[in-house]
Amino acid sequence: MTLLCNPIVWQHQHTYAHHSFTNDFDHDPDLHHFDNLIRVHRRVKHDPVFRNQTSTLFVILAYTLVVFGTCFWIPIGMIRDGSLYGIVEWTDQKRQVRSAGMFLHLLGYFLFIMVLPFCTMAWYWALAAVTVHLTTSGLCFAFFSQINHINEASLVDEHTRAKREASRDPRLLNSWAVEQVETSNDFCTESFAWHIISNGLNLQIEHHLFPGLNHCHLHLIAPVVQETCREFGVQYKVYEGWSDIFRATLEWLDKLADDTKDC
Repeated sequence: MTLLCNPIVWQHQHTYAHHSFTNDFDHDPDLHHFDNLIRVHRRVKHDPVFRNQTSTLFVILAYTLVVFGTCFWIPIGMIRDGSLYGIVEWTDQKRQVRSAGMFLHLLGYFLFIMVLPFCTMAWYWALAAVTVHLTTSGLCFAFFSQINHINEASLVDEHTRAKREASRDPRLLNSWAVEQVETSNDFCTESFAWHIISNGLNLQIEHHLFPGLNHCHLHLIAPVVQETCREFGVQYKVYEGWSDIFRATLEWLDKLADDTKDC
């Protein structure tokens, strides 16, 4: 995990903020990683650069930057500003050991991943090694994290949300669990291969409901979760293939790229 994200950043960004406020524009930092390149939410103001997100290649190129961001760029921003995007306060800056952990991981990642190769091999091989590491790890990370939440069905507007709640059991109003289910997506739930490749993130709904449960057990509870959602009228979204869920993300980004109308 230390090669994919700064552990201290991860605890603030993912464990706390993302899992507590999934797809909440004002509180989920995962909706703001690409604010300068990709518009993922209706409330992000239009910018001419967002027209490029109609291109699958552009989206993939943006995804190659994910690990550079989580291991290098985002920690620098948190240290500088004392928060993550002004959304999540960096409370650990007052804890000496954890604050030191943030700095040491940032320094270690920079030295061992981005500097050391240039000291041990020809510059062109070093550049290739650093680039391959950052791009491949960034793509793997993005392909099994971004697509699980970024699509039209998981980012409904207030009108749609109100309609859902009006027809739902009153006991489920403002339910954290319901929000986790309806803002997440599963794919290839019966595929052992995809479970291994995605590190269990193909069962994203179950992961969000039970984040402390080892991923190897998620497939055991998935049928119970799905049946419970059906019983209480909660939208449980499953895509048959990885390409289907990725296509849903691309279609949503394509829709948001149009600056002539607001969706």
